[in-house]
Parts: sequence; structure tokens; C-alpha cells
Amino acid sequence: MIENKKGRFLEIVCPRCKNAQIVFGKSATRIKCVRCNKLLTKVTGGKTKIKAMVKKVL
Repeated sequence: MIENKKGRFLEIVCPRCKNAQIVFGKSATRIKCVRCNKLLTKVTGGKTKIKAMVKKVL
């Protein structure tokens, strides 16, 4: 898992279906994959724990 300390947009890849998705690094909600509904991020009080591979920092 990766902790994002700066508020940036990230392109992450779902480990289950390999779908690429753009998310905000300090998201206040849980984010699921739009294709297979797998949980990709977990909220921990400001920082987002990312449970997927980060492909690119935008």
C-alpha cells in the first residue's frame, strides 16, 4: 500500500481487471473500480491508502 502525502491526481490500475482509473490522492471517500467494483482506496483521516498499482502521478 502507498500513502500519498501530497494532494495529487493519480492514475491507478485495478489488480483484478487491469482497468486504469484516475483518482485524487487525498480522497475523502472509498473508491471502487468502475468495471469490477473492487475496493481500490481506503480513507485514513486525510491520507488515502491505495490498494492498487500506481501507474502515473498526474
